[in-house]
Amino acid sequence: MEFLVGVSAGMAARIGFAAASALLLGAWAWSRSKGQNGEDGRLAAALRVLVLGLCGFWSAAWLAIALIRLSYPYELEWCSGAMRDMAARALHGQPLYVAPGPGWFPYEYPPLYLWASALLMRLTGGEPSFVPMRIVSILSTIGSAWILFAWVNRLVAPAAADDDRPAVAGRGFWGPVAAGLFLASYRFTGAWYDIERIDMLFLFLSLLGVLLLQRSVDRDSLAWSAASALAFSLAFLTKQQAILFILGGVAALAWERKWRLLGVYALACAALCGASVAMLNSATDGWFGYYCFRVPLANGIKLNLVRVYLLNDLPLFAPTLAIFVLSWRFRRRIENEQSPLDDPPTPDTRHPTPAAFSVLPAMTAMGLLGSLLSRAHWGGDQNVLITGYVFLGAAACAIAGRWSAANPGVRSPLYALALAQLLTLSYRPGAQIPSAANRAVGERYAALIRSLEREGPILSLDHGSFTATPRFHLMGLLDVMNTEKGLPAPLLATVRSHYYAAIVMDARPETEGFLGEFAQSYHRIENADISTSWIVTGFPTPSPGRSVWILRP
Repeated sequence: MEFLVGVSAGMAARIGFAAASALLLGAWAWSRSKGQNGEDGRLAAALRVLVLGLCGFWSAAWLAIALIRLSYPYELEWCSGAMRDMAARALHGQPLYVAPGPGWFPYEYPPLYLWASALLMRLTGGEPSFVPMRIVSILSTIGSAWILFAWVNRLVAPAAADDDRPAVAGRGFWGPVAAGLFLASYRFTGAWYDIERIDMLFLFLSLLGVLLLQRSVDRDSLAWSAASALAFSLAFLTKQQAILFILGGVAALAWERKWRLLGVYALACAALCGASVAMLNSATDGWFGYYCFRVPLANGIKLNLVRVYLLNDLPLFAPTLAIFVLSWRFRRRIENEQSPLDDPPTPDTRHPTPAAFSVLPAMTAMGLLGSLLSRAHWGGDQNVLITGYVFLGAAACAIAGRWSAANPGVRSPLYALALAQLLTLSYRPGAQIPSAANRAVGERYAALIRSLEREGPILSLDHGSFTATPRFHLMGLLDVMNTEKGLPAPLLATVRSHYYAAIVMDARPETEGFLGEFAQSYHRIENADISTSWIVTGFPTPSPGRSVWILRP
C-alpha cells in the first residue's frame, strides 16, 4: 500500500479493515435508511451487547494499565522526564521561562499542568515525583470520559424521552459508546492518557468548556457562558491549542445568534487569556511569550506531515467517518430530533427543550483542525490525534443516536459500525506495561549518570529527571535552534568552553548539522553499550539503532 506513509504491514492491514468495514456496513446503513424500517430486534440487541462489552473491556484495560504504570520510577515517554524537571522547578519556586543557557530552559508549554503537578507533589511529600503528575493525567482522563458521556447523552436524549426503550434510542447507549471509543483509542493516540504530559488536563478543561458552552446555549445563560470562557482560558494556560476551541465557541454562538452570550463569552476569554499572558510575560521578562508563541510559530507546517494525517491517521477512524458521510443525506431529519438536559427549563417534561446542535460541529471542526496542525508541526507525535479522535467519536455517536431514533432501521448497521471501530482500535494491553527488563535498563542508565556526575556537570541531552541538576532536553533545544537558526550564543559559548564534564546522548553525534558543535567540542566519544530502553510509550529511545553515547572534551 504505497499511499500509506511509513506504516507497518500490521497497521496497513488495520487501516484496510477499517476502510472495508466502513464501505460494507455503510452500504448496509444506506439501504436501510430509505424508509421507516423496523429494527432487527435480535441482531440489534446482540450488537448492542457486543459494543457495550468492548467499551467496558477497553475502559477497564486502560484503567488497569494506568494503575500498574502509576508507580513506575522512570519516565514513560522520552520527553516526560524533562516535564518532571519543569514541575520540580515549579515545586521549588524556580523560574520556568528563562533565556536559553547552559543550565535550563523549558519546552514550549504554558504552566498550568506544571503548577497542578507541583501542588500535588507538595501535598504528597514535597519531593519531585512522576506519581502526582500521572495522577493529574489519570483523573483528567476519567473526567474527560464522564463529560463525553454527559454531552452525548445531552445531544441524543430527546430520542430517549420519546422511546420506551432508552437503551435503543440513545441515552443508555451512545453516551457510554462515546466514552468507550475515547478510552479504546488509548494506544492509537500514543498511550498518552496516564503519562506525565499536559495533554489530558488540556483535554479535560477543553471538554469542560464545551459542556458549559452547550448549557449556555441551551439555557440562554450568561453565567454558563462566562463559566465556559473560564474553562477554556484555563485550557489555554495548559496548551495554546485552546485558542481553536475558543474560536469554535465564537462560531457556535454566532451560528445560534446568541449575541448577548457571545459578547460575554468573547470578552471573558479575551480578558482572561490576555491578562494571563501579560502577567506571565511581565514576570518572565518576555520569555513566556518567546517559548509559548514565538518558538512554536517558527517551526511552521510540514506538508509531508499533512499527508501522514490525511492518509494514515484519519483512515483508522473510517467506520466513524462513515457515519458522518451517511448522515449528511439525512441531516435535516437528524437535526429535527429533540433532546433535554437534566431538568428541562419547560414545565412539560414530555416535550423537553431541544439541545442546540451548533456546538457539536464547531468543536468537532476545531478538534480535527487542531490535530491536523499539530501533526503537521515538527515533532507532532500520536498524542496530537487525541482531540481529533475524541470529537470525531463524540460527534458520530451524537449523530448516530439522533439518526437511529428517527429511523429504527439503521440501528443495526450503526451499531455494527461502532463495533467495527472498536475492533479496529484493538491492541495488546500487556505491551504497554513496563517489564523487568525496562526497569533494569532504567536503573543502568541512572547509575551511568550518577557515575559521570562525579566528574562534574553532566548534560543528559535525551532524558530528563536523571541528573542531580535539571537541564534542558533535546526537543526543547531543537525548538530553540529552529527559532534562532543555530545554537543560542550563551549556549554556544558554554559548549566551546567545555562547561560540561560529559554530554550523554542517544545516537552517535554527527560533526555537521545543528548538533555538530557538540561533537566538535566534545570529540572523545565512547559507546555506553545501552541499546534498549526503559521507555514504553512514544518514541523508543535508546534502541538498537539509537544507542547511548558519552561525549567528553
